[in-house]
Amino acid sequence: MLDLGTSFIASVERDPGAMAIAEGDRTITYSNWYGRISALVDALGQIGLRKGDTLVTAMQNRWENASLHWACQIAGIVITPVNWRVTADELDHALHDSAARVLVHDDAASEAVAGSALAPNLNVLPLGGDHGLAAMLAGRATDAVPQAGADDLSVMLYTSGTTSKPKGVPRRHRAERAAAIAHVAQNMYGHGERTLGVMPLYHTMGIRSLLSASVIGGSFVCLPRFDVPQALDAIEQHAVNNLYLVPTLYHDIVHHADFTPDRVASVRKLGFAGASMTDGLVQKLAEAFQPELFVNHYGSSEIYT
Repeated sequence: MLDLGTSFIASVERDPGAMAIAEGDRTITYSNWYGRISALVDALGQIGLRKGDTLVTAMQNRWENASLHWACQIAGIVITPVNWRVTADELDHALHDSAARVLVHDDAASEAVAGSALAPNLNVLPLGGDHGLAAMLAGRATDAVPQAGADDLSVMLYTSGTTSKPKGVPRRHRAERAAAIAHVAQNMYGHGERTLGVMPLYHTMGIRSLLSASVIGGSFVCLPRFDVPQALDAIEQHAVNNLYLVPTLYHDIVHHADFTPDRVASVRKLGFAGASMTDGLVQKLAEAFQPELFVNHYGSSEIYT
């Protein structure tokens, strides 16, 4: 059970009625989510995608985006997420370099898609519309069966280019699943915990949160883009238990006028990565959250095989 599709279905079988994902007032159980994802797997097959094909996404952290990530894992499609703030030239580089067959985007990336020279040659799926991603998720299909093995590619993430063009870094199912399990162990996540899904799904931190939530039969509470009032609302509404953020987002939360410790009382575990954290911010967070666990992931190594 080292491929992610099989791992996800095991989570469905363990906790069919548990909340798997949420966004705003929408909550979806594992059983219902599997049905939506299965419909999406079928729809992707209907447009000609097969195991080993590459699909590029340019989307915010919507529940539809998280669903697409899991659909690709089950179907054996290599999902290649790029920053939704991507420019047309950056998008074309990713489309060409990854040999993408399909591009999926939401309104946040519509300008880049419109300016792309390569997008007209691909099957482009918007979020909405009669034939868009949301419509695919609303369909019906038999339960999807995992097509990928442990050694197949799961995802390709692009590095941020500074002196040269971004480079695609492929990761296999076994590496992604192992990293998710390690993340659960390092953060001492318990069964059914809920995490705030705000770190972008084009970044290892966002994907780690998504995958690890499934490993524990927990919930991924989507926040399409970071906004402190919306983050506090999501934490309160869905009783989020753990946060995994970069230091700047923690800083913005605890220094916002809307922040009060009682609004984050459900949060018991904090983790951070992406940059170092000042002693002052560590102290501020300790006082504000009074966490049971505070984990520093900054500087930890990744497995890219």
